[in-house]
Amino acid sequence: MDDLKALQLIATALDAKKASDIVILDLREQSSYLSYFLIATSLSRAHLRTLFDETHKVAVDNGIERPRSQAPQYESGWVTYDFGFFVIHLFEAEKRKFYNLEGIWKNAKQLPAFEKMPKISSTNLNPRKGDSESEKAPQNATPKKVKKTAAKPASFAKKKTTIKKKTIKEKTMATAKKKPAKKKAAKKPAKKKAAKKK
Repeated sequence: MDDLKALQLIATALDAKKASDIVILDLREQSSYLSYFLIATSLSRAHLRTLFDETHKVAVDNGIERPRSQAPQYESGWVTYDFGFFVIHLFEAEKRKFYNLEGIWKNAKQLPAFEKMPKISSTNLNPRKGDSESEKAPQNATPKKVKKTAAKPASFAKKKTTIKKKTIKEKTMATAKKKPAKKKAAKKPAKKKAAKKK
């Protein structure tokens, strides 16, 4: 496995562990002893340790050479994993801005951090998910909708007319009851006045 493929493999693993802003710098034209830098940012001090451990695991599992023992200083917010010709730099966000390796090595080319893999676009996935559902749904759903729409107007019309008739009856009943009550109330004071005069 060449150095770039090894770095891309590690970058993929770091990305899976939620590392951010992963960058590979090609230093071959800038340095006589270094080939690449991989730079990534952690979310926290504990996350920095997780990313370093993941780098170690991927290196061991894939037989990537580790020429010297590592002694990471997590408290510093910047740890490196030295593979000889390429070095992995893991930073906390503030430390990465402060040390600004991309600015120091600004003439280095930035390479894709991940191997080019065939991408399945979301437009290809949607028809596959929808085909089975959409083919079944219209056949079952549309006849029901047609039946419902044909049946609804007649039933609604009946309900509406019955409701209207009830409301008209209720109104006439209410007004009929109220009118005699008003007449009686008007007659009572007249009788009282007549009694007082006697």
